[in-house]
Amino acid sequence: MSIYDVRSQTTGITSNVKRIMEEKKISIVALSNETKLSTKIIERARTSKIKLCKLETLAIIAKGLNVKIVDLFNE
Repeated sequence: MSIYDVRSQTTGITSNVKRIMEEKKISIVALSNETKLSTKIIERARTSKIKLCKLETLAIIAKGLNVKIVDLFNE
């Protein structure tokens, strides 16, 4: 099984980053400044592309939002 097979089978993951940011009234730019991640990375994490994020990146976003990593997505 290749990584491409795994990616194609990983369809049920949805991002909660956008919702959490809206609840906490945190903008993309503000979270970028807090985490030192690029706005592009944060924008990707707010979409279905979150399934391609590294665990380290998710940990940084979670810390910046003051939530657990598992809170960032649903499977």
